Amino acid sequence: CEYDSFDQSNNITSSNRCSTLTPICNKLLWILLTAAAVAYIFYDDELLEESETEEDVIQKQEPYSYNGYVDARIPTDDEAQFGGGLNVGSAALPSQDDDEVANEMINLVSHHHDPTGVVEVDILWEQLEGYAEVSDPLDDNDLPVFWHVPKCGGTTLQDMMSHCFGMIEANEVGRTDLKDELEILTLDNGNRYVNVDMSNPDGIEHAKDLGFGASGLANVAITSWFHDTASLFDDDIHRGRCFALLRHPIRRAVSMFYYLKDATWEHTYSEVYKEMDIEEYATSQYSEDNWMVRFLTNQMGGNVYDRHLDLAKEVLESKCLVGIMEDFAASINRFDRYFGWSKIEFGGPVSMTNRGTCVARVMDHPDN
Repeated sequence: CEYDSFDQSNNITSSNRCSTLTPICNKLLWILLTAAAVAYIFYDDELLEESETEEDVIQKQEPYSYNGYVDARIPTDDEAQFGGGLNVGSAALPSQDDDEVANEMINLVSHHHDPTGVVEVDILWEQLEGYAEVSDPLDDNDLPVFWHVPKCGGTTLQDMMSHCFGMIEANEVGRTDLKDELEILTLDNGNRYVNVDMSNPDGIEHAKDLGFGASGLANVAITSWFHDTASLFDDDIHRGRCFALLRHPIRRAVSMFYYLKDATWEHTYSEVYKEMDIEEYATSQYSEDNWMVRFLTNQMGGNVYDRHLDLAKEVLESKCLVGIMEDFAASINRFDRYFGWSKIEFGGPVSMTNRGTCVARVMDHPDN
């Protein structure tokens, strides 16, 4: 048989060689795998760096610390600031082609709020009936209501509306002269205000009792209390017209933190902010908890869920004309095209022909 001649000694020798080479082969294999892994990691990082957008790089820089606090409601890197974006004179405010802006304005979504069967949702839409749908034709009896989201350029916009445009405002200024009848207050600088307080629910309720919503005294109302303000308009003739400036939520939150560290004049000021850094603030009990969602849906307590977020987005799209703080000039253009401010003589301290100069001055010295 051919198997009888099989040489056992050769088999033993081959086995010894394999047993000797196996550890060497394993070590070489591990070295090759390790080298390949290191090369992959560094190569992947290089690709990642090459694929990063300019926005990614900006966000990795010192994130909006402003080296202490410099209020940045109007960002310094915004190329569309008033000096180069607006002409607030006797004519309109075109920084873009008229047709282009007009087309942007027409592109508003119309909403119809049929009963959903969800009690809290149906009640909310019923309570918000005081606001016109943003897509509805503008009526002379409607009152523009600026929904003031903190740290989104609202105070600067208020200064513009009251002093440069000459609008009579209803905000918190009138609380210095609250009475049982409505009046218009004129300050030393010529700015005019209705003697109501729109900064809290009690003040808004008092304004409602005095019939402010149908009074026609104000050219614009300014408040953060979106839901409560809707109750001012309780007839079929006078309605509120919401408009708002929004901002990137992270930038807004960071700006709020640095503001709270310095704003000793605010009732929200606390010494606890002084020694706190931004990361500690973000995880603390003092950071905001879904501020916009809560105010839009009137869910002021308890938890909020995805359904509240979806409802808040629908409310905002349906009821508010939205501008973006990072594109401030274009946003003011948008508001003007909607409300027609530049064509209205409000009779304030600044003439229509000097509005542009006034606006530039406000933009150079924004308020906190």
